[in-house]
This record gives sequence, C-alpha cells and structure tokens, in this order.
Amino acid sequence: MSITGPKASKPENKTLVVALSVLQLTVVVIVWLLALIPAALAALAVFLWKGARPTVRGKLPPA
Repeated sequence: MSITGPKASKPENKTLVVALSVLQLTVVVIVWLLALIPAALAALAVFLWKGARPTVRGKLPPA
C-alpha cells in the first residue's frame, strides 16, 4: 500500500489573479464611498444648519 501526496495543482493564471484583485479593490472602494458620502453630506448639512440657525431666528451670533 503506497501513500500518494496531493495532486499537483495547475499554476495560477497571473492575469486572472490581477484581474480579481483589481475587482476586489474596486468593490471595496465603491462600498466605502457609498458609506462615506451620505455620512459626509449629513455632517455637512448639520454643520450648515447650526451655522445658519442663529440668522434664521433673527439673532446675531455672540461677539
């Protein structure tokens, strides 16, 4: 009875590895942008609202 090692696998296709890596990086960047852009816009809206609120009420900001 002989013990055989694992079958030799084919070498990786470097073009496929690079293409999949680029695809993964692109997906990660898109997900980050989809998460960050609404958060940044919400923060900007709050900042602008707090800055404009005293003038809306007719009060001047403290000197």
